[in-house]
Amino acid sequence: MKIFTTQSTKLLDRLTIEYEPVSSIDLMERAAEALTSEICNTISPSQRIYIFAGPGNNGGDALATARLLIDRGYKPVVYLFNTMPNHRLSADCEQNRERLRRTGHNDFFEITNQFTPPVVNSGDCVIDGLFGAGLKEPLTGGFASLVRYINESGAFVISIDIPSGLFGEWNPEASEDRIVKARLTLSFQMPKLAFFFAENAKFTGETKILDIRLHPRAIAETETCYYLTTAEN
Repeated sequence: MKIFTTQSTKLLDRLTIEYEPVSSIDLMERAAEALTSEICNTISPSQRIYIFAGPGNNGGDALATARLLIDRGYKPVVYLFNTMPNHRLSADCEQNRERLRRTGHNDFFEITNQFTPPVVNSGDCVIDGLFGAGLKEPLTGGFASLVRYINESGAFVISIDIPSGLFGEWNPEASEDRIVKARLTLSFQMPKLAFFFAENAKFTGETKILDIRLHPRAIAETETCYYLTTAEN
């Protein structure tokens, strides 16, 4: 199996959009459907769920997943952190915000300034959709505080694609209190390079790889220096 860097994974998405063809928002919906199916196999509708979505595509995945969970009878409390300069969301995150708004779901909150965290305890589930593998700087300020709050809550944490705060490749100076500690990480198509370092296991917890049907030609044509090999029986 090929293992790709974060930059190469972005290329895989672009090539899948071109080759299939499929729109970016529909590819995100495909990822959300895979996430929703796995979450429904893990968490019951009666469990309280808090979804924390960031301003980028990881947040878009989280918002789309929230909408699909609502369709299946779940009642998540959803927070979108639109706190970046000029309150700019990625295009797909913005579109999924509008789709979620149109559901009329009452427990959806868009945070643009001050945030008072909900009371999250060990019996709850947190779905972490704050930041993806493309993060290049350690989390600071409010996001670092939110990560600490999540980690201290004792909740069952599910991270989308990668725990927020963890870089997709190398984490030589990882600060434990700035990275979400997930119990379950649901990653797309193939593992991240970061998953192969033993010191990151305390962040990723159990990892499951979800097939979102990236185009086989895109995978075949995209070069990489990294491969996962297994012994034949």
